Amino acid sequence: MLVPTPLTISHRQLYILGCQARGRLKCLYLHWTAGHYGQAYDDYHINIDRDGTIYQTCTKLTEFKQHTYLRNTDTLGITLCCGYQASCQASGKVHLGGEPPTEQQIATLAQVIAILTYALGLPLAYDTVKTHAEIACEDGYGPGSGDPDMRWDLWYLPDSLEEHRLRLGGVLLRERALQYREHFLYRQLPLFKDAAQPTRCA
Repeated sequence: MLVPTPLTISHRQLYILGCQARGRLKCLYLHWTAGHYGQAYDDYHINIDRDGTIYQTCTKLTEFKQHTYLRNTDTLGITLCCGYQASCQASGKVHLGGEPPTEQQIATLAQVIAILTYALGLPLAYDTVKTHAEIACEDGYGPGSGDPDMRWDLWYLPDSLEEHRLRLGGVLLRERALQYREHFLYRQLPLFKDAAQPTRCA
C-alpha cells in the first residue's frame, strides 16, 4: 500500500530506531518497490527515494511487515523506491527500466545497512544482509526458477566505481556498507550515541 506522506528520517534517527530494536531482529532484507521514484510503500520498514531521502514507514523496526515471502518474522524490510518496468529474462539478461536504482539510492542503502547492522548488533555478512533476489534463489523462486511469482529485486546493480558495470547487487551492497562502516560510521558514532543514550545502545 502506498504511503502518501512518509516520514523523513536522518541517519541519527535511524540509529536510534535500530538501538530500540537491538536483540530482536535477525536479518535485513533488501528490495526495490518495482514502482516509481517518489512512491513509498507500507510493506517495508524503510524506503529510500531516488535522491537518497530515507523514509520511515513503521512505528518501530520490530513492527510486522509483509515484505519477503515466508521470511517476515524477526526481519527488517528495506526498499529502494524504483524499478518501474524493469525486466529479467530467462537467459539472465536484466533491464533496469526507465527508473533504475540511482547511485544516490545505492550509496544511501549501503549507509543504512552499515548503521542498522551496527545499532542492531548484527554482523554485516551474507547471513544477515540479503537482497530479495538472493533469498528468492535460496527459496526456489528466484531467476531461472520458472516460478510465475519469480523475484529478482536488486539481483544486479550498476557499480559507479567500475564505469557502471553491473555487479551482483548483494555483493556490491555488502562491500559498500563495510566500507562505509570502516571509513565514515565510526566518526559519527559519538553524535549517534549521544542521541541514543536512553536506549543504552553500545
